[in-house]
Amino acid sequence: MRRRLVVFVSGWIFGIALASKVSVDWRLWAGVSVLLAAAGWMEHRYFRRLLPLTLFFVGLFAGGAHLGWTEEGNRSAIAEAVPQDAGEVRAFVAGRIASVPEMDGDRLRFTLEVRSFAVEGARPRSIPGERVATRVMLRSAREQDFVRGWKRGTKIVAPVILERPSPARNPGGFDYRRHLYRQGIHWTARIDGLTRVTAAPDPSPGFRGAIDDLRRWLRERVEALYPEETAGLVRAMILGEREAVPPDAEEDFALLGLAHLLAISGLHVGVFVGSIYEMLKAIGLTREKAAGAVLLLLPPMALLTGVGAPVVRASIMAGLALLAVILRRWRDGLTFLAVAAWILLLWNPYQLFQPGFQLSFAVTLALLVGAGPVAGIMPFPWTWLNRIAAVTLVAQLASFPLIIFHFYEFSFLSWGINLAAVPVVSLLVIPLAMLALALGSVHEGLAFFPALLSSSALSALLKGTDFLARWSWAHPSWSPPPVWWLAAYAVVCFQGLVAWTGDVRRKALHRTAFLLMMFGLVAYAWAPEVFVREREVRIAFLDVGQGDCAVIETPGGQVILVDGGGRLPLPRQDWQRRRKEHDVGRDVVVPYLKYRGIREIDYLVITHGDADHVGGLAAVAERFPVRRVIRNPHAPGSEVERRLMRLLEDRGAAVYTAPRGSGWSLEPGVAWQFLHPEREVSPGEKTNDDSVVFLLYAYGRTVLMTGDIEKGAEREIAAAWNLPPVDWLKVAHHGSRTSTHSAWLKEVHPAQAVISVGEHNRFGHPAPEVLRRLEERGVRIWRTDRHGAVTVRISPSGRMRVETMLATD
Repeated sequence: MRRRLVVFVSGWIFGIALASKVSVDWRLWAGVSVLLAAAGWMEHRYFRRLLPLTLFFVGLFAGGAHLGWTEEGNRSAIAEAVPQDAGEVRAFVAGRIASVPEMDGDRLRFTLEVRSFAVEGARPRSIPGERVATRVMLRSAREQDFVRGWKRGTKIVAPVILERPSPARNPGGFDYRRHLYRQGIHWTARIDGLTRVTAAPDPSPGFRGAIDDLRRWLRERVEALYPEETAGLVRAMILGEREAVPPDAEEDFALLGLAHLLAISGLHVGVFVGSIYEMLKAIGLTREKAAGAVLLLLPPMALLTGVGAPVVRASIMAGLALLAVILRRWRDGLTFLAVAAWILLLWNPYQLFQPGFQLSFAVTLALLVGAGPVAGIMPFPWTWLNRIAAVTLVAQLASFPLIIFHFYEFSFLSWGINLAAVPVVSLLVIPLAMLALALGSVHEGLAFFPALLSSSALSALLKGTDFLARWSWAHPSWSPPPVWWLAAYAVVCFQGLVAWTGDVRRKALHRTAFLLMMFGLVAYAWAPEVFVREREVRIAFLDVGQGDCAVIETPGGQVILVDGGGRLPLPRQDWQRRRKEHDVGRDVVVPYLKYRGIREIDYLVITHGDADHVGGLAAVAERFPVRRVIRNPHAPGSEVERRLMRLLEDRGAAVYTAPRGSGWSLEPGVAWQFLHPEREVSPGEKTNDDSVVFLLYAYGRTVLMTGDIEKGAEREIAAAWNLPPVDWLKVAHHGSRTSTHSAWLKEVHPAQAVISVGEHNRFGHPAPEVLRRLEERGVRIWRTDRHGAVTVRISPSGRMRVETMLATD
């Protein structure tokens, strides 16, 4: 039987996945694996019938044991020296920088390998090299110039503020804690300024220091050869420095399914290997000698490009293929892929759960199995075009389920733009950029033409992606499908491959079955609510920091977005400006909307124009169609609000002001009524009391949304309306002491309340007196700073369920 290693590694992968879901001692897993291996050896020696099954289960239990053993060792020594429930820990640490420092405006990031640790007031204790994700907040341009000399290996002694990494605070959000845990990192450290920091360079930087210096020199060469517009793209494609790509370009590439071009992967390694191999053959070397020379170049190439999982996988596969050429042995791509996966998982089993690892291996596996047969049925008269079309189609089919599972969107333009862009990048841009870098290392003038040609192609690609990314209708959201759907999709794709390229009877029946099953699976992913309907009103109070944002979804599919969070614009000097400033809309609200599979906003309620309510809405409006906007009667009062309203109107949103008392039924059992403010208001200074306030009725339950109203508006509303007791109160103005007074609480008599407030905010919200007033009336309090996003689900029977992202009190 061939490909025994493929069977074994498949079992290993399933073992890691299974062990991540069940809690069993790794020693038991290892013992079962050894017993199965012994039994399998005996069976193979005497019967030779069950070897594939035995290999699979040996791999399964061995992989599970490996993950369990890794989990047992993934512990924090620092945690033993601090209280279990400690939030911030102030300490002195001594260690060395273990990663290449990344400068971004007034912030420097690196991984610090801690050797000594001391809580303030205690004696230092030795730490066995625990890694901590560290950021330095720089206070001046002079400090920025000073840290430019820091490199990997630099020794640091500094006072730090240690915190446990933040978990995901909103559904569909990035789980930073889990991300770091899978790298063996359990703490983040913040260094505020360099006043008490000492740094000393590593006296013997060694091989890694030489690699870092070479990468730095190559980066400078690229920046000297290419204009600023395209230098970042070339650095990403040649050196693996994706952080150099302009943020807007990176978002466009990701949206259109071209993000793989910005990370060193099999495509880039293949171009490198193929170009050097053919060049060496052209100058007279034999196949064996050319393969040997390229094989020697693979390790330094991997080091120079950052040693990421895709480049390691591609380098291992390329190295095995070259070794097969040297030894004149038959090449087996599947076995090479299995070896690459096994090496990476032995190194770090957590990589199995990384989207990049899954995409890299899934696409490569699909290409190895399906690209050749699919190319054979392509209708084009040119063989090269059939191959390109087959590779693009197979890669898109393989990546589609993982992209919507991890990133919640997939562009309808992805197949076409990959078909056009990948050949240009792989056959023109990357080879020319490599040539330009090689020639430019000798003299800049020699690299003029290859740099000009590759830069022109990249400029055209940037213009094209910028244009296509604006077609928001072509990039819909997809809520992540369940795991069973992923498995069914893989089975149906394999059945389709057999039906269209295999030698099977009744091909028409098999092909029809494939089309019907694929249509059903895609339909389920597109509109899961049609198949599994949630007959509930869902209200999610998102954690947007110090701001407000709520998303209301009705069973009929209507979406109401109330505010969008935001941050007050802070003046920054040039040296402080970061590559990608935090945008609440782009980084929090849009990911949640995509996660929920939302494709348009039916109503956008802008309670008022403060930046912490409207600052994130521009990103939402750029990504999703907005049908109607409801706001207060005041003209926009800030430049942020004016730009937002222009954007909404340019994109066809109808803008309304809902007069006091207006309201209507949204669908059976769900309605709303606007309580404040008046349609006509005095032209004086705009205040929080101008916030739009409305009451939502859902299956007999009431939810009162209050914006930032203060005492004056509370009195006015109480005088104008005979309000019923409300089941849910959105506490006004983040729990400020100027709102939520006793008379107001007596009027609305809430059962539960949610406060949208930022963790460690500088305003002291929520005010202690507000919390006391709520507690005195027996109100159950929910807070986004403590609970993360708070989601209320109301069923047609009136039953309410509350879900929070973080553990409740």
